[in-house]
Amino acid sequence: MSVLACLLLGCQAPDLGRFREAEIELRGPLSALELSLGAQATTRVELDLAPLEQRTITVPLCAEPDEREPVLRELPEAEGDARWNGWTRAGHGEARARWDALPPGLRARPPVALFDAVRGREPQTAGIALATALCLAALALRRRTVLALGVSFAGSAALLGWAARAGEAPRELRVLEGDASGAWVAWDSGYEVLEASAGVPLRLEVVPESAEVLATARLGPAGIDRWRLEAPRAVLRRCEVLDAAPRRVAHDFNGWGRFEAVWVRSPEGVWSTHGPWEAGEPLPAGAPGMPPGGLNPALPQGVAVLVARLAPGTFAGGARPGGEVWLRWVGASGTELGLPR
Repeated sequence: MSVLACLLLGCQAPDLGRFREAEIELRGPLSALELSLGAQATTRVELDLAPLEQRTITVPLCAEPDEREPVLRELPEAEGDARWNGWTRAGHGEARARWDALPPGLRARPPVALFDAVRGREPQTAGIALATALCLAALALRRRTVLALGVSFAGSAALLGWAARAGEAPRELRVLEGDASGAWVAWDSGYEVLEASAGVPLRLEVVPESAEVLATARLGPAGIDRWRLEAPRAVLRRCEVLDAAPRRVAHDFNGWGRFEAVWVRSPEGVWSTHGPWEAGEPLPAGAPGMPPGGLNPALPQGVAVLVARLAPGTFAGGARPGGEVWLRWVGASGTELGLPR
């Protein structure tokens, strides 16, 4: 887990994980600015400031608590000027208040594993089984050269096709987390890369927490509104409050949107799979079946649970195209599936 508390300007700061903001005064000409805290975090901002143009901007860094002043590097050097005014906490208290207002169970819910949630480990198992079967077939036909070569070529094509399909697993994932109180949050996860709003999040996490993060952004007329974070061999996660009203889901009605696949757990702990679920329709009949393991990590017992994969175009709270979007809802004790209106 990320560090859960930090000190800014000598005071207790909101618990935002690896998120900090620095206020910088700029004077052009400047084409770019880099802020660095050594091996931990660097943010590069594309500027395009004209000679003598002045701006005061807020620059985000994916950094752990640190009282050091960041190192500034102006481009081009020795022409414009950049001055660090200090760490800023604007908006941090509001983000902390939003986080604290969430139900404790929602804040403490185990995170979804990025790859196990999306594809599971079945493709790896299938690939091993396919390779083993092809090797045995080729050995059995080793005295019949032409047929053995045909099996080998066919097997190679099949393995290449399997590898391509296995490589289709998204490197980005959005999970909408909700509970019976009607509260919702959206967790965006990315392997090695995450593009997100540069505004103050509820949480920003990096796993492993020691990973070095390089962030890039462009300065617009209203400041920096989005940034791209890159961390080799690491998972980046960002959490925001999701306004899901007035959408709801119950056994007799899907008021959220089309789901490509649905799993439901009864309060007694029995899982069932229901296939696609169209908007406005009752829940389809189900059969015994478990959801992908990454979406079922030690969820509370004695409550109903809904897990669903959203179809493209279904409301997802502003999720980026290209990554899969999942929904996970945990009910109140002893209740059946159903969300408050």
